[in-house]
Amino acid sequence: MPFLARNDLYKIEKPYGADFPVDGIKGASITNHIFDIVPINFHDARQLSVPLTLETNGCCFIKAKTSLGAEDATNEMSEAMSRFTEEVIDIVKQNFPQYVEVKFADFQVRKRAAAFPDGHGQRVEFAQPAAVPHTDFSVVGALRRMAEILPGEEDQYTHREFDLINVWKVLKGPNNDWPLAVCDYKTVNIATDSTANDALHLEGVGENWLLHHNDNQRWYYFSSMDVNDIIVFRNTDSKGKLSRCFHAAFCNPAARGLPRESVEVRLVAYRS
Repeated sequence: MPFLARNDLYKIEKPYGADFPVDGIKGASITNHIFDIVPINFHDARQLSVPLTLETNGCCFIKAKTSLGAEDATNEMSEAMSRFTEEVIDIVKQNFPQYVEVKFADFQVRKRAAAFPDGHGQRVEFAQPAAVPHTDFSVVGALRRMAEILPGEEDQYTHREFDLINVWKVLKGPNNDWPLAVCDYKTVNIATDSTANDALHLEGVGENWLLHHNDNQRWYYFSSMDVNDIIVFRNTDSKGKLSRCFHAAFCNPAARGLPRESVEVRLVAYRS
């Protein structure tokens, strides 16, 4: 797994990565990321005697049935996708009573191309698995994203406590191809293992957290994940004080069958 290196560069330069070409900008680089490739033991969460929880570990595995079929999963907000997002909101409300209100933010459909991860530069219709350990947002990034979701409505989030959470599932199962792995928050030293990263877009700058490797970190995945198996994890809370989940896809050498297809819904879950 590629972890952000503990490199002296980041003492003077903030990590960043752009999702657009920078060839026309003199002296520009698309990223300054330097990675350490580290062998990792991925533990099957199905074997846990005590399950992971969202509050303690930053992530959990639950069972829930939804109506979305792989053939209906698109990049656009279709009728099927709209119905699915409403189902996901209901699942979160039913399973996590600590949230007084849950709102939709966005979604992402991923369908691994056969050439991934070696087909760099090839045009693909869907997003590919994200293989670098990260959270989708930092606290700063969360506030910037909320300003995009609720433009001109700062009172809807600046004075409220909220989490940005993801609900993730495969579209076809059983799946072991490039499964999503989650890192137990209790095994991460936040002060020394995480670094804020600028996510550069043509329309603005986001911020998330990247992870440095630590031998104490413990990683889990769900073997033979089926369509009713769901991962729920927290990217950040509005104060940056609660458990968060670093996550990434990994190449499973034992995988058989079709390339992974998955969907994730990002939600704003208010605590107050």
